[in-house]
Amino acid sequence: MRLSALVLALTLLATAAPGRVPAATADVGLLRATLPNGLRVLIVRDTLAPVVSTEVSYLVGSSDDPAAFPGLAHAQEHMLFRGTPNVSTDQLNTIATALGGDYNAFTRPTVTQFLFTVPANDLGIALHLEADRMRDVLDAQAQWQDERGAIEQEVAMDESAPGSDFFNDMRARVYAGTRYARDPVGTKASFDHLTGTELKRFYRTWYAPNNAILVVAGALDPNQTLAQITALFAGLPRRAVPARAPVHILPVRRMVVRRTTTLPYPLAAVGYVLPGVNSKDYVTSFLLQAVLNGERGPLRALTTQGLAIGSGFQAEPALPESQLGYAVAAVAPGQNPWVMTERLEAITARYAREGVPADLFEATKRRVIADQLLSRNSITDLATDWSDVLAVDKEPSIEHEIELLRGVTLADVDRLAKLYFQPAHAIVGALTPTYRAGAEQQHEKPSETLLPQRPAGNVMLPVWAQPALSDADVPQPSLRPTVSDLPNGIRLIVQPESISHSVFLFGGIDSEPPLQEPRGSDGISAVLEGIFDYGTATQTRDQFQRGLEEIAAREDAGSHFSLQVTSDAFDRGVQLLADNELHPRFDEESFRAAQRQAAGNAAASLSGSHVIALHKLDAKLLPANDPGLRVATPPSIEALALDQVRSYYAAAFRPDLTTIVVIGDVTPEHARRVIEHDFGAWKATGPKPDLTYPAVALNAPGEIKLTPQTMQQDAVTLAELIAIKRDDPSRYALTLGNAVLGGGAAGPLTSLLFRDLRMNTGLVYQVNTALSIGPTRSRFEITYASAPDNAAQARMLVDRDLRRMQQTPIAQAELALTKAALLRRTLVDASAEDAIAGGLLRRSIEGLPLDEPAVAAQRIKATTAEQIRDAFARWIRPGGFVQLTEGP
Repeated sequence: MRLSALVLALTLLATAAPGRVPAATADVGLLRATLPNGLRVLIVRDTLAPVVSTEVSYLVGSSDDPAAFPGLAHAQEHMLFRGTPNVSTDQLNTIATALGGDYNAFTRPTVTQFLFTVPANDLGIALHLEADRMRDVLDAQAQWQDERGAIEQEVAMDESAPGSDFFNDMRARVYAGTRYARDPVGTKASFDHLTGTELKRFYRTWYAPNNAILVVAGALDPNQTLAQITALFAGLPRRAVPARAPVHILPVRRMVVRRTTTLPYPLAAVGYVLPGVNSKDYVTSFLLQAVLNGERGPLRALTTQGLAIGSGFQAEPALPESQLGYAVAAVAPGQNPWVMTERLEAITARYAREGVPADLFEATKRRVIADQLLSRNSITDLATDWSDVLAVDKEPSIEHEIELLRGVTLADVDRLAKLYFQPAHAIVGALTPTYRAGAEQQHEKPSETLLPQRPAGNVMLPVWAQPALSDADVPQPSLRPTVSDLPNGIRLIVQPESISHSVFLFGGIDSEPPLQEPRGSDGISAVLEGIFDYGTATQTRDQFQRGLEEIAAREDAGSHFSLQVTSDAFDRGVQLLADNELHPRFDEESFRAAQRQAAGNAAASLSGSHVIALHKLDAKLLPANDPGLRVATPPSIEALALDQVRSYYAAAFRPDLTTIVVIGDVTPEHARRVIEHDFGAWKATGPKPDLTYPAVALNAPGEIKLTPQTMQQDAVTLAELIAIKRDDPSRYALTLGNAVLGGGAAGPLTSLLFRDLRMNTGLVYQVNTALSIGPTRSRFEITYASAPDNAAQARMLVDRDLRRMQQTPIAQAELALTKAALLRRTLVDASAEDAIAGGLLRRSIEGLPLDEPAVAAQRIKATTAEQIRDAFARWIRPGGFVQLTEGP
């Protein structure tokens, strides 16, 4: 269940009669229809931004895989990105990239979902694409041969993920003998035998309009949108969909598993089989899980008391018949996880025996219901929440789910805890790490070989898709925040939005712990961040959390702080936040608890292979004793004293380094009055610290090879320092070139590297580039993962594409495509209130203009292919990379 969407004030709830489009009025908020072919449609209007999201949910998932081909549903999801009889792979990827939005898919046990978030003017193109994929798909053997290598790399990546072994094994044991026991991602053996014929048979069986739900949300006219959908989808033929055999899940007998794990820290887990989607107790189970995850609950207390470095309740995707849920706690390296399993069982046993505390139940229920306001503040989340309600939860509406939630009583939750939290049916896991980073080895230079070339020339688009390229223009700024400076130096930015009765506050203090932490006090900032979790100088943690619960608010304090609250509780929420931020609980007990947790986190982090690898990489890039090489260790944290933390807070937390962004249902005048009242007494002492990193010389090339025990792939990071600085105007050309090379903010669908390493050769599942341009030092990275015997070929393709970027101007068609993607991306990035606020906060702290996205869009549109070539030739050093390889 995703109880995280707004209860919309519906003005119309209509179902289309066969063969006609239902009438609607101008103030429609939500519109339903069922087309003659059985396609169910739901349209939601949300005017937060000029953006729309489409989500098609096919009612087929990994549980429908044939026994001989686990992962087939996942493979078919991939193949829908390989084109149709009417739209080739290149055309599909070109269209998706030009639209500049979020373009993704997810295979779940009972549903496969395809998500597209684009500018509102491009809704017709997105609908055309989805209608074409619902009509037919190629599933050609040659295309599967190309995609198979990539999906097998995804399998290897999934199997290499630390900790996945235990939970995958438990799922297989609980659901043994049923279709839920199969590996949802798939296996290399399965994919090696899978053919295009089998894929097409699966598509023909399940991918039909009468087995699908289409949700469209955003800045749209519901009646016009339904007319578009009817014109595009109504002619698609319905097909008979096979009935599924019922699944009978046997009761779980107590399982006790003591084993090693690939995690870098010990883990305790106690699991139970809980009600599934089809159960009348499913909503009650959801609320019980929320109680277990409550800030004042005993699970969370394991962390705040310093007994664990992390704890909570996590659930696997809900199935129709059941759901697996686990109480989990990670402990510091060297500790015995078995002791923690006993604590976890004691917590669930107490709930089963005594029930849930009434005040905790009411507070949790109030907060969960308040959370329903939040998804209206993100167009993508709104589409996803409605899709899940209809396709996964099988409920008629979000409003109905919330009514069910309101109807849950304390007696219902207590009954469920007593029924399911039984020791005789528990899954107990005590996992001890045997994780090793692996030895550092020399990396052999690959020999030259003949490599496939990227297709050249323009991609001719269908007529309906051609506006994706021709209509791209610099978007007009839609944000007009009110900016003011408080007398104590706080910068306040307010962006009113009336889409829902909620307010988000995001704050940040400009800080650089490596530059600010006194020598010999590494990790002091981590301890300070932990102290904020223990209440305030005048309120204990329990008292403070109760105050938040009374107004159903979510709050975090620290160098980055936030508040999510309904608009009528904004004043009280800010008062609580300010008390936490300005008056931390600097007592010995809170300090010791935060210190234990920080030391445990540091020990776990430094035991992880990837963290060790990144430290080695930084040591190759930066000079000795550079502040960027400082690392907090358990001994450095354990040596700290409370007075040191208090002094660090006084020096680093300053109002004149702080920005607060408020967005939502509040006026600028009201926001300033409240912020000034509660934060106005905060004063800075002494001069501002210098938070600028010193300039450094460019790194020499180097190689690092580590062999972690879990890795099945070679995960490669190519990193180098580059000489460009933030004030250099050629940064726009370099940014645009980075998008051409590796996707950047535009997404990787038509980037040089993605096409050469993924689409044309199947050498990798993902390849990404990252460009970070700072005021004094900048960095460029390329990352990918491949089978070890393909790593040399992948590196040569990378080198070839880098040389091409430096030597040859980009083709105009490719340049126009990437520009279109980046320009449209500016709109999509501002389609959620938290994203809008986060962008304003980041730009303020970094000293950039608040309208930097609009400025960048203008500069990018004017950039030429020659300027990109010159920028790459000037700044990027193909021979200057340090290559980090983590693999067998």
